[in-house]
Amino acid sequence: MLRDPRDIDVLVIGGGPAGATAAGLLASWGRSVVLAHRESGLPSLAESLPASTKKLLRFLGQIDAVEAARFHPNFGNRSRWAGKTAVATSADPGYHVPRRDFDRRLREHARAQGATILDGQVQRIDVGESPRIQVARAKGDVVAYSAAFVLDCSGRAGVVARRGLRRAHVGYRTLAVAAEWECRDWPEEERAHTLVDSYADGWAWSVPLSPTRRQCTVMIDRDRTTIRKASLAAVYRAELHKATSIGERLDGARQSGQPWACDASLYSAVRAADGRTLLVGDAASFIEPLSSAGVKKALTSAWRAAVVANTCLEKPHMLHAASDFYDRREQQVYHECLHRSAAFFKEAATVHDNAFWTARASCCPEPGLDAASGLSDHDLRGDASIRHAFERLRDTLALDLTPAPDLRFDMAAVIEGREVIMREAVMFPGLESPVRFAAGVNLPELVRLSTSCRDVASLIDAYHADVGQVDIDDLLLGLSLLIARGVVRDHVP
Repeated sequence: MLRDPRDIDVLVIGGGPAGATAAGLLASWGRSVVLAHRESGLPSLAESLPASTKKLLRFLGQIDAVEAARFHPNFGNRSRWAGKTAVATSADPGYHVPRRDFDRRLREHARAQGATILDGQVQRIDVGESPRIQVARAKGDVVAYSAAFVLDCSGRAGVVARRGLRRAHVGYRTLAVAAEWECRDWPEEERAHTLVDSYADGWAWSVPLSPTRRQCTVMIDRDRTTIRKASLAAVYRAELHKATSIGERLDGARQSGQPWACDASLYSAVRAADGRTLLVGDAASFIEPLSSAGVKKALTSAWRAAVVANTCLEKPHMLHAASDFYDRREQQVYHECLHRSAAFFKEAATVHDNAFWTARASCCPEPGLDAASGLSDHDLRGDASIRHAFERLRDTLALDLTPAPDLRFDMAAVIEGREVIMREAVMFPGLESPVRFAAGVNLPELVRLSTSCRDVASLIDAYHADVGQVDIDDLLLGLSLLIARGVVRDHVP
């Protein structure tokens, strides 16, 4: 029997890293939160979380819950990419995680913060001014909710995202085929390292889950061939054989269980904020697993979504500004990730003359500062005019700057604490929205300080004293942006 809807602040769909994180944060801030999650019977990919993830988990209050799980340490990676071998190590380890166990730890943490975890599946959802959701619970009944906000954290399933908000990444599609292995003879010095290997028409990675157990995955073109379940094992073995650095290490190892496949094709969202509904983490966009940044992206997306929902619950008049801020940032993150992975694909394409690589290398637009992408750190560092200004500043150290005659400031949405608020920002030619921060630097304050300082050293001192500590290269990058885009005029010859 369906009862009258229960009124709550936020309904979260999906209990992966994004859903669990958003639910836990909002509950800890005093919001009434229900997280609807149904455990999938399908296997999940193992993931390598770099050491930098710890800083984020600590900020989100999740570090103790994750540390208690004692996941296998991640001390770096070894690669054979485009014919070149490389080793990247970290003194402070990250984690190698089975996603099912990792996600469960984060849900338990969210429950401890006060979120209600519902073992159920969304049966019906009506989004609008007052979203109404029906959840079919595992025990057979249906519970209805009336929520002020809905966060779609359902990943590739895209419970809300697929209602006209999802946009496929055209150009190529990828299939991941994985299996676990018992590898008792795996080299001792590599037992806490991820391995990555590119070959003529695909790439593979191997993630250790214990000193002797690993998950090995091949990434192949989804459109290359039609793979029936009966032939999946043969395809998997053939692809592993091509990934020689991984395949050779599996000699004598025992495959535990049959391989399984999942779609790993990219997609994004037409918009990640739609009224009182936000698409969060993989529901908003899916990036190349090559980056090992999927979980970090989900966690930061969840934090932003929680802040936006919290803001709008407290200050309804901020709905438009906060939602627009969230959408622009989600689009920007996807754009940045595309460029990072394209750099690896272009490198492989120079060695492997194969459509698998050329399609992936050519599918990302060239870096540039435009109205759609905003001012991503990746674009800043890749822009020729900004690099030129940066090199001049680094070489001469002298400053003689004046504001451009048409310099304008406006208000932009930024996160401070648990809220989105409006702060002064700089208008750039060619960009639709004002920008307050670039490379972590406060641009309005940098404009004011740069026009009163006569050398880089005094500008650094003034910024650190008046605004706060930042990396010197980031400060120079922010100043180079202002010069290159004509926000301030440089009179030093």
